[in-house]
Amino acid sequence: MLIVYESRTGFTKRYADMLAEKTGLKAYRTNELPETAKGEEIIFLGWMRAGIIQGLNMLRTYNVIAVCASGIGHAPEPSAEEVISMNKIQGMPFFYLRGGCLPLKEQKGLYRIMLSFFVKMLKSGKVKTENPEESASIIENGFDGVREENLEPVLQWLKAR
Repeated sequence: MLIVYESRTGFTKRYADMLAEKTGLKAYRTNELPETAKGEEIIFLGWMRAGIIQGLNMLRTYNVIAVCASGIGHAPEPSAEEVISMNKIQGMPFFYLRGGCLPLKEQKGLYRIMLSFFVKMLKSGKVKTENPEESASIIENGFDGVREENLEPVLQWLKAR
């Protein structure tokens, strides 16, 4: 079994590293996956953007047995059921891990522009989210929600297998 992850700013990588340390499994970034991984069971960790788990589509031909998605909310947005449906991961364990966000001023290029636009939409009320003020603040100021205890459901699932 392997851990495979996709991380843009390092928060999801930290979860992958923590999970590797706790389980003794090797962790690989999606673009560093060895050829021998084709036959291995994979726990995938990716970050979410608008409900889409980044990097997951790169592994459609692999044996992904569980998916973890990180995001900035207290819970997945959209809902876990919608994330499962949007990402076509029905029938496998799905775990949400609260991740983090670099401050807007540290974001780069097109992503910074997109996030700036999103903050304006949040502040104007054009985006329906549970707590738009908190979401805007997290994007503007940054946030780190990576906690070892957030991996507990994943570890319990692994233990029960």
